[in-house]
Amino acid sequence: MAKDNAYYLDEALYISAQPPTGIELHYIGGGGGPGGGGWGLSDGYPRGTSPTKSDIARVISTRKVFAEEYHVIEKDYLEKYRQETNQLPSTIAALKSQIKAEASQAGAPLTAASAEQVILTTRINQMRDLYLQILPDANSYFGAPAFYKRGDSMMSRFLDPGFFAATTGEELGAEWGAKLHSSWDGAYRLHLEALKIQALADDLESLATQVDQDELSHQPMDLSQAIARRTAQIHAERQIHFNCLPSVIQHELGQTVIDDALSLVQALSAYLATAVALIQGKQSQIPSYPDQNPQINGPLSKPQLEGLLHLVDEQRLRRAGPRWKEYHQALALTESIRFLGVYTSATQNLVQRAVEVESLQGQLAAQEEAARQQAEAERSAAEAEQQWQEAIRQRVRYNHQAQLAGSAPAVIPIGAATFAIAETSYTALSKAITSAISRLVAVSLRSLSVGTLAMAWPSTLGNSERHYLISTPLSSLVPPDGPDIAALAATSTSIDLPYLMAGAESEDTLDLYVVPGGKPVAVRAATFDTERQVYSLAPDNPQRILTWTPASAPGGEQGSSTSLPQLPPGTIVYAGSSLNPVNNEQEGYPALDLLDQERLIITFPMDSGLPPILVVFKSPRYEPGIVMGSGAEIDGIWLGDITRGAGAKIPTQIANALRGREFRDFDEFRTAFWKALSDTPELSSQFNDANKSLIAKGRAPRARDKDHHKGHATFILHHVIPISESGAVYDVDNLRVVTPAAHHAIHYGASE
Repeated sequence: MAKDNAYYLDEALYISAQPPTGIELHYIGGGGGPGGGGWGLSDGYPRGTSPTKSDIARVISTRKVFAEEYHVIEKDYLEKYRQETNQLPSTIAALKSQIKAEASQAGAPLTAASAEQVILTTRINQMRDLYLQILPDANSYFGAPAFYKRGDSMMSRFLDPGFFAATTGEELGAEWGAKLHSSWDGAYRLHLEALKIQALADDLESLATQVDQDELSHQPMDLSQAIARRTAQIHAERQIHFNCLPSVIQHELGQTVIDDALSLVQALSAYLATAVALIQGKQSQIPSYPDQNPQINGPLSKPQLEGLLHLVDEQRLRRAGPRWKEYHQALALTESIRFLGVYTSATQNLVQRAVEVESLQGQLAAQEEAARQQAEAERSAAEAEQQWQEAIRQRVRYNHQAQLAGSAPAVIPIGAATFAIAETSYTALSKAITSAISRLVAVSLRSLSVGTLAMAWPSTLGNSERHYLISTPLSSLVPPDGPDIAALAATSTSIDLPYLMAGAESEDTLDLYVVPGGKPVAVRAATFDTERQVYSLAPDNPQRILTWTPASAPGGEQGSSTSLPQLPPGTIVYAGSSLNPVNNEQEGYPALDLLDQERLIITFPMDSGLPPILVVFKSPRYEPGIVMGSGAEIDGIWLGDITRGAGAKIPTQIANALRGREFRDFDEFRTAFWKALSDTPELSSQFNDANKSLIAKGRAPRARDKDHHKGHATFILHHVIPISESGAVYDVDNLRVVTPAAHHAIHYGASE
């Protein structure tokens, strides 16, 4: 609104009980007239109007008395404030130090810079209030500060009708002296306050830059709060800079036309244009001068310039003598231009900051509109979303009977399905595992085969859907004299198992092995889902949801039977599958590095009666592949804000470097990927030294701290189309680089 964006004057140009009459001083010989070296006028009385000798003598006598007393008062106040004026730089420095000290003690949520900005702005406004309280005294005699007034100006004001209320000579002298003392004392106090205010105001711009940068560095930023804070600060600073101008210039600048429809940027720009025009106009008006007044030199304070401007006006009206008139005009214009230059520079900064606020307002509006559309879409598609989520859950869930999981090994297909394996086969497999461990304890071997599973996948099931996991009780992998693995699992986050289960797939055949343990296996706890009446666990990989169906609720009678429980309704049985346990002493030679398989130790609640189990996953990430894809052209910063959302595409340079190369597994590809980045100067130059060192070693660079998720700190290669949904493992066009936090959000959603 116009009221918010317009300036309003709160200083009078000249303060007087009655407006000056404009009475001119008439020349009196001996008072500094032509050739006398004084400030007298160059013209005498008009012909035929000369005063009598008695009149002249009386006026001269009165004038001399008042002029001499006036100069005494002027010198007294010059001496009175000399020390304070000389100490002003140290006073200002101490004031700034005090503000910083107060800011450093401010608590959250304000930063030191933000607190300093608040304190500085408040302190300037407090000093402004004091300035306005002093102003009536400073202007009480001349209608402007008393600086640069000579005896003739003093007498001109003395002769203004109605200026004094006194009715006797004694009262007149007392009132005259009181007004002059008040005016001079107020003028010096204004002078000191104005210089302190201007010195503090000069720090506002740099401080605002620091506060705004600090605000941007703390993400996510509250846009609404940032907009309100910045707008209020811009309004506060624009008024401060306006108040620093002499009142005459304020009046000139206030002539700018401000329409109700103007935005803050437009209003500030309008005032800026007026200031520039005033500068240009004043520059063209600067007169030349033959000599200068040695008592008046720049730079001037605001009240000093107001006093000089008043003197220029007095000389124009012939209420003061003409000496140095052109110099006074030139200096007044030059100083006015200097003040306008300071105002213009400050206003340009405010315009820039107001533009940034408009940008934030646009972002906020876009966010609010996106949120509105999202909410509407979620409401209208709630039922469809629920159905879709349930379908996805069924496609990524491994279902198993809890009682069987705790008593025998098993191979479990994905979804509500099972292989048609006889109970006796699983029992025989358990014995084969026990036998293999005994053999491995006695003889150092790489691995021992314990069984072969023929997986009769239905023809309708695509390759990407033919997933399974291997499950076995943890106790089955420990020799008779081994550690109490169950106790360790209950209290540890990972365990170095002495032996592990592994599997190597060849077409529809799965060879099962027992191998010596080679690295710690993470321990995760399943919890009971009271809604679905199952134990469940969702590992960090979002494509896996594990559930175990108990024979009865936790704490209930589990029974002692080890026979296979009845399958849940709707379970698909893959008929034709067979498990052939192997019980021999021949070393197995699997087709891949078995320790590269992903494993978890699963524990169950104490009241479940279920022992911990080991599960082994099959993942295409550990299968060989050839790189394909063309990548994308990258303009500007590669791993910028986009990594917090859908992810950054793979640059063409890296795609070209890797295309056609075959890798043993995705880990090997990932190492080559980051090394290729290190070998691409136009991309690697965007990273700091620490991250350059990481990518040179084939390791992922670290994301910013705010983009970490739990223990994950480095950027992640994310498959846009999940591998379980036929997403190509080694297609760079199916890859995006995301932050750990974004990766978690993509797979689990905001509610996880």
